Amino acid sequence: MRAPTAFPAQALHVALLASLALSGCAGSVRPSTPSRSTTAPAAQQRWQPPHGEAPLGPAGLRQNVATRALAPGIVYARIERGAAAAADAWTANVGFYRDPHAARADREALAAAGFAPRLDASAGTDLAGASLGSYLSVGRFATRDEAGQAAARIAAATADRLRPSVRNTTLAGGPADGPWIVNVLAIAPKRADARLALALPGGDDLGGGGETVSAAAARLGALAGVNGGFFSNVNPFAAPHPPRSPVGATVVDGRLVATALGGRPGVVIENRRRGGPRAWIASRLATQVRVLDARGGAATVAAINRPILGTAVNCGEPASAPTRQPAQDAMCTNFDDLVLYDASYLRGAASNTRVDAGYRGASYQLQVDARGRVVGGQAQLGAPAPPGGYVLQGLGTQAQWLSQRSAPGTRLRIRSQVQADGRTIAPAAAFSVVEAGPLLSAPDLAANAAREGFGPNVGGDDRGEAAAAANRGGPGAGRDVSNHGWYEGWYVNRNGRTAIGTTADGTILLVEIAGRQPGLSLGASIPETAAVMRWLGAVRSLNLDGGGSSGMVVDGVQVGHPSDAGGERAVGGTLLLLPR
Repeated sequence: MRAPTAFPAQALHVALLASLALSGCAGSVRPSTPSRSTTAPAAQQRWQPPHGEAPLGPAGLRQNVATRALAPGIVYARIERGAAAAADAWTANVGFYRDPHAARADREALAAAGFAPRLDASAGTDLAGASLGSYLSVGRFATRDEAGQAAARIAAATADRLRPSVRNTTLAGGPADGPWIVNVLAIAPKRADARLALALPGGDDLGGGGETVSAAAARLGALAGVNGGFFSNVNPFAAPHPPRSPVGATVVDGRLVATALGGRPGVVIENRRRGGPRAWIASRLATQVRVLDARGGAATVAAINRPILGTAVNCGEPASAPTRQPAQDAMCTNFDDLVLYDASYLRGAASNTRVDAGYRGASYQLQVDARGRVVGGQAQLGAPAPPGGYVLQGLGTQAQWLSQRSAPGTRLRIRSQVQADGRTIAPAAAFSVVEAGPLLSAPDLAANAAREGFGPNVGGDDRGEAAAAANRGGPGAGRDVSNHGWYEGWYVNRNGRTAIGTTADGTILLVEIAGRQPGLSLGASIPETAAVMRWLGAVRSLNLDGGGSSGMVVDGVQVGHPSDAGGERAVGGTLLLLPR
């Protein structure tokens, strides 16, 4: 590995080996040549959906496939499969219990109130093969409203001791007949006349309210696009919208705008001057950002453009407690935080003003201009980045480090580095990076996902039993999300999913599976998503953000059926196909 390179203050760029542009990030992510022919074809064959049945539901389901060319080298396919079955039902759901014995008191309370409770076993297992638990449910109803009425009767009969929500049995990840909608964009690297761009919300509004895929596509005139990686979506200060910024390593046209969690996969995208884009799915991304002074002093920057100083969404290396391992949807803290904000944050109008509510110490910030000179230092946070410069904000020991260098004219330098599978990446506008996960093409999907922070005990808390307790009047009582452990809901249950993959000939697949909408499209579990990507021809594939974030726009139309009740969700980044 070569020594890190210093870059101008006006742009944090990643360090890139020249060999990356020629041969890919590493052997594991380098596109391979087609195996079906011993001689190279004169032109790359157009991707087509497989002729067989999609691996969703049992064999023999009705399946319709429609394809059309969006532009040279770009194909859009829509796959509709299956239909609702008579056995599908809505039910009143009291809670999710890891141990059936833990449900005994609630079962007895339901029976005493005249209800007939049942335990529906989880469709998933933990890494040792043991059941994740069971849902305590009442009734089977044809409509959501009927199940909601039953839930209200249970709450009234138990004096609100039990506060059920409603769920659809087909979303739990067990046997189902559908329906499913799968949208696919296939981009031929040798023929596509377009760029695959990573677009930030509004272009430069990190920490703002995010941007929908539809809005981003319209703003940039995209042929098509999908949502990107994970983003901060917490709102402890009751702002009109959660402050949204990417979580995990994010590089936009050679500029590093968010740091890695450590140990997670991602996709490296190269937009070449000739031909279409290329992509490599990397198993592990890493970043390092340091600030250095003229006397040899240095400090490690934990994050870039992250809302809420001291709060680390999804934990990982930017965090300090309770873990520095990635933990999806968990909240960690870092009370010695050091975060850099550039002009991409809130359009350059301000930097961050929020600090984790649990922090009780001092905070400090420095404003650094485009020449690397300190031009201001304040205990009050929120000053904008100088033109071409940046702001550094710190807590605890890092606040002290900054305050000791607050004299006007003090020289500071930023050094940054990004690695994909151990290979360093060089500053070039052709490259973008998105961290996400889990790696869907991993041989042992569940075990690998757990190592990436998507496991049954993510963050050290399965949340299943705590969720059941919430329905007995505890904090968060009555929320649908309280009714299952995190892994059960995120990994095993069917949700909207978005994924990216590459085939043997380098074709890039952007895939969206609409979800959480019985009667329209159920969505997929993580294992089902991995199976769909293999069926479509991906030899390497990566899960992107999903659930209510999942969406795909084609020719200005949202074809992905986002599942949020309020409509299409504003996200922290989008992957867009832009005409040259």
